[in-house]
Amino acid sequence: MKSAFSQRLVKLADLNHHQTFFAGRCAEWFLESSYFAVAQYVDTKDTVLMMLHGIDWHFPIFAGDIVTYESKVVAAGRSTLTVFTKMYRSREPEKVAADGFATFSYLDENHKSKPHGIVITPENEEERRLNEAAVQILAESKERAKRKNY
Repeated sequence: MKSAFSQRLVKLADLNHHQTFFAGRCAEWFLESSYFAVAQYVDTKDTVLMMLHGIDWHFPIFAGDIVTYESKVVAAGRSTLTVFTKMYRSREPEKVAADGFATFSYLDENHKSKPHGIVITPENEEERRLNEAAVQILAESKERAKRKNY
């Protein structure tokens, strides 16, 4: 699976009232990096975010930290691509500060989902684990939508 990387400097304007990295800004950069991963497989003009499944925080980030977002498509449905993204301080890649999943939908000219023909094959145990988690998360999301009559 191909990884996409992006880096950002966390500035004072990126902090919340507790002087730690604002979750809204993190989500913005998280989704941007996720989109970069999708762009390795399909034309992004035909792609839209379907769902941010969540971001789990593991420890705070502060002003002056340089963060790296590493994203990879870990599961493909008929018209969806699910991305796993993790964020870490650039000098400490072994310590993940936040991670989560986002799913994008591939659309036709009428904004209806269309098949993309992408097949994602896990290449190692970590990728198999992420693939299984992504498939489960997407199934749970679809089930919630059915219960809500969406």
